[in-house]
Amino acid sequence: MRLLKCPKCGEMFSDTYKTCPFCQEDEERHSSKPVKSAGHRTGGGRAKPKVGGGVVIVCLVLVLGLAAYTIFGNQITAFFTGEKDAPTPEPAVLTINKTSVELTVGSSFALTVSGADKVAFSSSDEAVATVSANGTVQAVSTGSAVITASAADTTATCRVAVTAAVDQPTEPVTPDVPDTPDTPDTPTGKDLVLQSIYGSRGQFSFNVGETAPLEVDGTDATVTWSSSDSQIATVDASGVVTAVSFGKAIITASVEGQTLTIEALVR
Repeated sequence: MRLLKCPKCGEMFSDTYKTCPFCQEDEERHSSKPVKSAGHRTGGGRAKPKVGGGVVIVCLVLVLGLAAYTIFGNQITAFFTGEKDAPTPEPAVLTINKTSVELTVGSSFALTVSGADKVAFSSSDEAVATVSANGTVQAVSTGSAVITASAADTTATCRVAVTAAVDQPTEPVTPDVPDTPDTPDTPTGKDLVLQSIYGSRGQFSFNVGETAPLEVDGTDATVTWSSSDSQIATVDASGVVTAVSFGKAIITASVEGQTLTIEALVR
């Protein structure tokens, strides 16, 4: 198809027409005949045919509708169906029972985590501390490690410090001690003094035939008396010493577990 220019009116028309439809339209209008025209005037008061105007409008509406649905599709669907957008779930918050703990080599500790059903545990240094699937931390060697509990995009941590174990002293075993028999009374520890009635201590002298009473100062208990040589000096149960002959004798007093002596010199 090609366009022809009417030499009479100057309008362009399709070569499918034998004559210019615009000129024919003018003639029919003036003769009051029905107008058979496929064209429209343009300029100069004459109609000119419109080309694809409706198609452009339809395409424009479709493009705008598609863009609107792309941007507001969820809101539009919810408006017509009555459905509302599901709320965005909030991230889980993990809570761990210990954020730091001190252990000795060989000891263990159980971590518990709340806020999630499935929690995964990991250790930053398994040479120092390991952690099981249920959260039991085992101290391996001295140092520090971080135990991490993970659930979805949330984590919680516990810092573990491991120190060397201290050897505990063992208590000595006390052997069975047999019952001891009753022992005799031991000395009381009193400061007893053996002296003559004249105040002499350690030694006293007297003449043959004379007597010298002795006493033990510091006790009222019964005293047992004896002489080392009764041929020089004798002593009775009351502690009275008698000079028999020239020489020296040791007088002994036994009382309260103690033995006291004094020298008797006979002149």
